[in-house]
Amino acid sequence: MALAESRASAGPPRSPAFSARDGASRDQKLWLAGLLLVVAVTLVFTSEPGLWLAIAVSPLFLGIIIVHLGATFEPQASADLRDAARDTGIVWPRYTLLIPLYREAAIVQQLIWAIERIDYPSDRLEVMLLLEADDEETRRTVQNTPSPSFVHPVIVPDGFPRTKPRALNVGLALAAGELLCVFDAEDVPEPDQLKLAAMMFAEAEPDVLCLQARLAIDNGPDGWLARMLAIEYAALYDVIKGGLAGAGLPVPLGGTSNHFRRSSLIRLGGWDAWNVTEDADLGLRIARARGRVVELPSTTFEEAPIRLGGWLQQRRRWLKGWMQTGICHGRMPLQVIDEMGLLAWLVAMLQVLGIVVGALTYPFFAIWVGWNLWTGDIFEAANPLMLTANSLAIGTLLAGSICMIVPALIGLIRRRAWDLMPWVLTMPAYVLLVSLAAWFAMIDLVRRPFYWAKTVHGQGERRAEGVRSRP
Repeated sequence: MALAESRASAGPPRSPAFSARDGASRDQKLWLAGLLLVVAVTLVFTSEPGLWLAIAVSPLFLGIIIVHLGATFEPQASADLRDAARDTGIVWPRYTLLIPLYREAAIVQQLIWAIERIDYPSDRLEVMLLLEADDEETRRTVQNTPSPSFVHPVIVPDGFPRTKPRALNVGLALAAGELLCVFDAEDVPEPDQLKLAAMMFAEAEPDVLCLQARLAIDNGPDGWLARMLAIEYAALYDVIKGGLAGAGLPVPLGGTSNHFRRSSLIRLGGWDAWNVTEDADLGLRIARARGRVVELPSTTFEEAPIRLGGWLQQRRRWLKGWMQTGICHGRMPLQVIDEMGLLAWLVAMLQVLGIVVGALTYPFFAIWVGWNLWTGDIFEAANPLMLTANSLAIGTLLAGSICMIVPALIGLIRRRAWDLMPWVLTMPAYVLLVSLAAWFAMIDLVRRPFYWAKTVHGQGERRAEGVRSRP
């Protein structure tokens, strides 16, 4: 397999306002300093800091609960086009797949197998394996692994930052397809996914800028962490993201199986090479362009980390990227409101702040409410303010528990993953780990904002019997 080196640009989106490269603005830093001062004063000079925490975060928690529960009961996309996709007389558009690989020698053979099973005309398919210049082991493995003629390894030149979106921008500059999709190295998409996407784009309005496929974990039996990520994916990709898309609201994309018209993606400016959660960022930029994300009723199966260190590394990168995304799209709120519309902006900010602030504060909030319930203090409010705060805190905790459990159960029912249902009861313990990762992410954001914490693949056992396609 011949290797090609790209000299294409891997820079940020055309406008600096859309990039995480410059970090927080001066005004944002001043607001943060003021907030930290208020928190410090509250902790030092009030006898009930937990009360003020409840007052501060409950409205935010309630907002994200309303958004997620509302999305949960939105109608889902159907796969009605699946039969039509079997029509052999269709002239299919040219499709480019971008697959970044870094230190992925262990799963190259599996990747080639997953590519070979894709049901799409080989003369209309272009697959780019995006390899980092110094990753000699993966390069040698790719060269020595037989693969179809439409698979083209591309060397991403040395540069900074070394991130997945930087590699994707190199691939975008070289791509020839009318349509384009991103897959991760460990992905196993359903064979007809590209055909379904091509047919949906053919029928879609011009404002549909992205189709997001569903993601599912197929190594759940490998341990508790893999099971919990499988549950989380079922809630997110089989319920919440599809509901947001169905309602025409902003959808933070998943990191893989995003399908685009190449021309639309170029107009958006590609990916932000400086944002380590480039998928969520691009989803918000689509909303700022008044575009829509539509759910693609096809599944891509992924491998979950099975060790705590690997899981924390992945999650802290995700959460750091969410923080970068919030900073980036929070620099000029009035302009963003004008671009998105007020409702879309509120939903977008609730998702970003809900994920970040929720992960950072939810354990402290839950412990405070739980302790006051245990002691009975929460029912003995000394004044109307305490009574209101206590009632709000109890209602938020109950609603949050419902919002945590209901989408997960619905997603597992749709995925027919009955064996995972009892593990939903352990979600509170999982949330504590997410909070730990969020605090690590805060440290990372300050110390090394553009560092890409690599997820190690090839450790889990991919099980055919664990793969559940949705009907």
